[in-house]
Amino acid sequence: RWSIESYFKLLKQAGHDVESWLQTTPQAILRKLLVASMACVLTWRIKRCNDEQTTRVRAVLTRLSGRQQKRGKRESAPSILAGLSILLNTLKLLESYSVDELKEMAKIALGYPHEDV
Repeated sequence: RWSIESYFKLLKQAGHDVESWLQTTPQAILRKLLVASMACVLTWRIKRCNDEQTTRVRAVLTRLSGRQQKRGKRESAPSILAGLSILLNTLKLLESYSVDELKEMAKIALGYPHEDV
């Protein structure tokens, strides 16, 4: 039962926010639910595996998530899921832009003086 509750928590407010999905067709809902379920299973696998490499991955994903953990907990399934999403989006971003382009965007976003502005 605890696993089911954890799964629903990841699908709902602590993860994929299923209540706010805007899909209107059964096919679209099913497709999104399948992707969300795959992400939940991956999150569980990362959370439950205790080898050294996965422990490091959990720590990085939790840090990427920016979520504060409850006292005495190093990570939670919602923080792993959020960190995983950020990591995958970052990897996609790195495929799309060069390091120099990203540094230039960071300068602009952070308000540093820019010669061309």
